[in-house]
Amino acid sequence: MKLGEIVAAPSGRYQVIRKLGWGEYSTVWLVRSQSSQNYAAMKVMKAVLTDRPELRETEYLRRVMTADPTHPGFQHISHLIEDFRFEGPNGEHVCIVTELLGQNLHQYSKRFPRHQVPIAIVKSILRQLLAGLMYLHEKCNIIHTDIKTTNVLLTLPDGATTTPINLIPDKPTVKLIDLGVACWADGVDDHWTEFIQNPALRAPEVSIGAGWGTPADVWSLGILIFELATGTFMVPDDAHEISIPYMHAMLFGPYPLALIKKGKYSDAFFKEDGSQLYPQDAQAPMADTIRQFYKGPDLEGLTQFLETVFRLDPEERPTLRNLSQHPWLSTT
Repeated sequence: MKLGEIVAAPSGRYQVIRKLGWGEYSTVWLVRSQSSQNYAAMKVMKAVLTDRPELRETEYLRRVMTADPTHPGFQHISHLIEDFRFEGPNGEHVCIVTELLGQNLHQYSKRFPRHQVPIAIVKSILRQLLAGLMYLHEKCNIIHTDIKTTNVLLTLPDGATTTPINLIPDKPTVKLIDLGVACWADGVDDHWTEFIQNPALRAPEVSIGAGWGTPADVWSLGILIFELATGTFMVPDDAHEISIPYMHAMLFGPYPLALIKKGKYSDAFFKEDGSQLYPQDAQAPMADTIRQFYKGPDLEGLTQFLETVFRLDPEERPTLRNLSQHPWLSTT
């Protein structure tokens, strides 16, 4: 793409304004419709991925738009405007045009001392994400698999193209983005990788190859809330995947033997009796970690909520609907 370039789409023509971001598989551009003058975000996938059957982002986005627009969570998932193919010098690219959104939650947290978002705002964000994820799980049959602060964006005021840096809304409205590595909930076995989630966000069942489903999204959501409230990572963001089960054991205690027995890769971490292959002397319970970093109000409520989320056994982990009814969320 070149700045100022005109891209033809089924609905009309888009002018490329500037680059918004990039990743391993795509670049994202700020574009403006020449017919409506509205701004949008256009993701341009690498040409080598154009006909890869395992990448189904456009299918997921279409399902989001049609499953049940009356559902409360519909407004908390990024909306597709259109998708099309564009011929470039490197081949044919899939282009995905979505509504324009603002800062992500990682950027937003930097507005606050020690990057700790006030707990009332954290609760507001959590309620919105629970609604959005319930929509994905229950209405769209989609597991996101990549929930993190950089994949949750603030909505913009009408007509805006950037988020005012001096504006800290009392109750920001957020939307979950990027279904690029999502999965049909009833098609997990056909997903292109069994190791979903970045290692630091990875659920215990994923780490040892014990199979995964919608509870994996619940785990990542808990880590996101921990990060917003404390201003730090629960698991270091540069942690190697081989260390994740040991870090989980430090934070939450030993893995359940029943879960270990389900894991295809458990023998890399555990002995036959369920004890760790490389024993750890140190313990760093999550509750102590929260108290170390978080000095704000409602400490016990926050701790109890996260202890409810972080169950090592996914069968014991609460559903999104269970969490939405948690007493901690009934107060501001």
